[in-house]
Amino acid sequence: MTDRLDLLLAQAPAGSSGACLSRLGRELLSRLAARHGFDCPLDGWSPRGSGAPRHPSLPSPWQACLSHRDRRVVAGLATTPVGIDLEHARSRHTSRLASLVDLLPEPDVQRTILAATPPLDAFYRAWTLHEALYKLASLNEESPTSIFATRLERLAPRGDVHAWLWQANGWTLAITSYSKSLTIHTLPDISLTKHEWA
Repeated sequence: MTDRLDLLLAQAPAGSSGACLSRLGRELLSRLAARHGFDCPLDGWSPRGSGAPRHPSLPSPWQACLSHRDRRVVAGLATTPVGIDLEHARSRHTSRLASLVDLLPEPDVQRTILAATPPLDAFYRAWTLHEALYKLASLNEESPTSIFATRLERLAPRGDVHAWLWQANGWTLAITSYSKSLTIHTLPDISLTKHEWA
C-alpha cells in the first residue's frame, strides 16, 4: 500500500471554544473514516488532551492527526505516522519577532529566518515544522521534552524526516513524516509543497 494522508479542513463558527474545535476535528475524522468504509462514531474518539486522537474502530495501519488555530481545523487520516501543525500569523509577533526567533534552538535557522523576506513568514514555516516534528516524534514514543528539543536538521536532505508546507494569507500548515513518498489528498484542495530545510 502506498502511504497516504487524507486531510479535511473546516472553519468553525465565531466564538468557538477549544473544546468545540476539538469536537469539530473529531467529526471531521469520523467523516474521513467513513470515506474509507470505517465506522468510527464521534463518541469513540479519545478525549481532547490525550495526545493524537485514537479510535478503537480505526484499523491498522490508519492513524489520526489533528490541529486547529483561530477557528480553523485540519484533521487527517494517514497510513503512516504523520505530524501536522496549523498556525495563523499574529500582528503582535511582528514587533516581537527577534525575541521569538531567539527561542528557536538552531542558530542557522535563526539566521535564515532573519535574512528572509518577509521574515515573519519564514518564522511560521520554522515554528510549524518544529511543532509537526514534535507531534511526529511523540507518535513514535520518542517524546521530546518540548518543541524546542526538536531540530530542523532532522528534515531531508540531511535527516530522515520529510516535510510538506502550505502558506497563504497568514496561514501556515506543516506536515512531517518518515515516508518520503507520502501522497497527500486535501479537501478543500490546497497546494502543499515538499520542503527541505537546508
